[in-house]
Amino acid sequence: MDTIAVPAEAVVNALNRVLSSRTFENAGRSSALLRFLVEETLNGSADRLKEYTLGAEALSKGEDFDPRTDPIVRAEASRLRGRLERYYSNEGRVDPVVIELPKGSYVPQFRPQVPTPKVAMQDRPTTRSTAAAILFAVCVVGLAVIAIAVWSRPPVAASTDVGGVARFDAQLLPTGVVGSEVGTDVVLSPDGRRVVFVSQTPKGESRLNARLLDQPNAVDLPGTEGARGPFFSPDGEWVAFWADGKLKKIAVGGGTPQVLCQAPDLLGASWGNDGNIVAALGPGRLSRLSSSGGPVSVVLDSTAQGLSPRWPQVLPGTNAVLFTAVGAGGPNTATIEALTSDDAVHVLVRNGTFGRVLASGHLAYINQGTLFVVRFAPDRLEVHGPPRPLLDDVAYSSTFGFAQFDVSRSGSMVYRRSVAGGQFVVDWVDATGQVTQFFTRPGHYLWPRVSPNGQRVALTRTDGGRNSVWIYDARRDETTRLGDVGGTAEAPLWTHDGETLVLGGTTGLTFTSAHENGHEQTLLRTDGIAVPWSFSPDGRRLAYYQMNSSTAFDIWTVPIQQTGTTLVAGQPEPFLNSPAFEVYPTFSPDGQWLAYSSNESGSWDVYVRRFPDDGSKVRVSSSGGRIPLWLPHSRELVYETDRQTLMASRYEVRQGRFVAGVPREWVHMRLGDTGVLANFDAAPDGRIAALLPPAVTGDESANHATFILNFLEMVRRQDTTAMK
Repeated sequence: MDTIAVPAEAVVNALNRVLSSRTFENAGRSSALLRFLVEETLNGSADRLKEYTLGAEALSKGEDFDPRTDPIVRAEASRLRGRLERYYSNEGRVDPVVIELPKGSYVPQFRPQVPTPKVAMQDRPTTRSTAAAILFAVCVVGLAVIAIAVWSRPPVAASTDVGGVARFDAQLLPTGVVGSEVGTDVVLSPDGRRVVFVSQTPKGESRLNARLLDQPNAVDLPGTEGARGPFFSPDGEWVAFWADGKLKKIAVGGGTPQVLCQAPDLLGASWGNDGNIVAALGPGRLSRLSSSGGPVSVVLDSTAQGLSPRWPQVLPGTNAVLFTAVGAGGPNTATIEALTSDDAVHVLVRNGTFGRVLASGHLAYINQGTLFVVRFAPDRLEVHGPPRPLLDDVAYSSTFGFAQFDVSRSGSMVYRRSVAGGQFVVDWVDATGQVTQFFTRPGHYLWPRVSPNGQRVALTRTDGGRNSVWIYDARRDETTRLGDVGGTAEAPLWTHDGETLVLGGTTGLTFTSAHENGHEQTLLRTDGIAVPWSFSPDGRRLAYYQMNSSTAFDIWTVPIQQTGTTLVAGQPEPFLNSPAFEVYPTFSPDGQWLAYSSNESGSWDVYVRRFPDDGSKVRVSSSGGRIPLWLPHSRELVYETDRQTLMASRYEVRQGRFVAGVPREWVHMRLGDTGVLANFDAAPDGRIAALLPPAVTGDESANHATFILNFLEMVRRQDTTAMK
């Protein structure tokens, strides 16, 4: 068939219909890819539609894109084909022109649509399984909750009754917010009959909730305040979790939590059939301990290699442990590996994170929000055949590498979708709620920082799994990328003259000129992740927070000497070191006080201490808070809540004592959800630069999850289809 079988104007109209449809709403990468394919074809440049060009240009991955190691183009093309099929089977079923992307090709085809003859309902064959599937769907929609009778039977049998795979969205709570700071929030019991999830109270305190899937209501698990990272025991009777700097467990039916060990952090854990737990309790190591408590032994230490093993899974029936090895490039360039009992490490997948072995004989993992599956032989620790994309828009963290999905041994799946594909825009927001756009192109942005004169904004952007630093210049209304900055750089911080940026990283702090040709140089080497956050008013001291294997994140300050764009660090000095997390240290405008966030109370709150520290502290937030920033000239301290809203507290100093006023809502608006990472910064004129969702969205994602019954059958079908 001729590629262009209809006039170009009709093709453009067809493209606009597709891109403005509900099917392509918030589908940023699919929309960008489709527009590029169509426009290049109409311009007579179809010969350019190769995998490298699509990755480098259409998907904005840059000239460093390597299709041999990054499958994102194939994944996005497959995703685009699926979206087009859904569109033309629903919204676009009467469109005059159809846009198709044939399998095995990146050149789109255009054809007039032939109307489908109507068929009377009584003439359509209806099988028993089809009728059951329709009845099941009606029940799910009608109830709008998980409590459906089919869950009271074994999941596989229920799936058979409905003729195969069934997918539905459900509220985990009638109101509230499901989620935590770091880690998977919703997990299924091994038999698929129970779900445990983390929710946030109105005060910002997290806790565990349990729900039998044939029951309408969830119940709180008492004593789990501050919990995150839940995971089940093999028999489904216990759930373990992290809270208050400890690894704990609690019976799913309720009771008193039991402490298993001290744990400065938790980046994933798995409970094996032998009664042992393998957990990532700190940077660079995997540890093993008994599920009854007791001593902790290190089973893998990757600190010398500069790697962070995390998100482990003990493989059933073997002594092997699956884990994600995160290196300097972050989770998007991580490898999924297996550790055997003889301490051998096998690399299974490159450019993937959060690997999970499925009972169907497959390995599932995440690459930039897409869930891939590949055939896997656990007895030989070997993968076979190419990976296949199966689900898109799975919520995941490009910083920590965890993903929001879980698959039970019985074959059920639960996952949470990312809002707007995890992308944001950057806008100015003032205290009246007035929004002024300036960074309108959606992207995977983090760490916005405003220059001292308010004319430039630096931030990090993730493209193709790598971080880069970008600067928006309001005077020129242009955006430039700092070309000579490593892929792990994050949290850019301006020096007082606005000429230099300090950057955080996995092994310390670096700095670079804030101009396009800047060269990254070492400022301070550390034993763990370090994040720069504020300079003292005279610019001579830098406050930052650093990961410690025993006490998690602690606050440090260091003297800084600056000559031109060159910085020299003096001897670092600890400011606050405790078993809790202390982050975001922010000097007050007069340099006499330091505001920071801590989870010492079990939830994140904002505190102020004198600088230098005299041992006293003042709690500013009343219902949870983090990321404090002092507003210039207004004597207000602004911070963010766990619901991504902004609060402000007026303060004053009385007889040398810091006094914080009652917090109030600074502006009625929700910022983009970036977890524990910064998503706003204050400008000298009192406005803030904020990451916001690219489209207005409601609260549906706040307490919803998607369930797939008989998910393993879906995996097998995908395999069968791919082999045809």
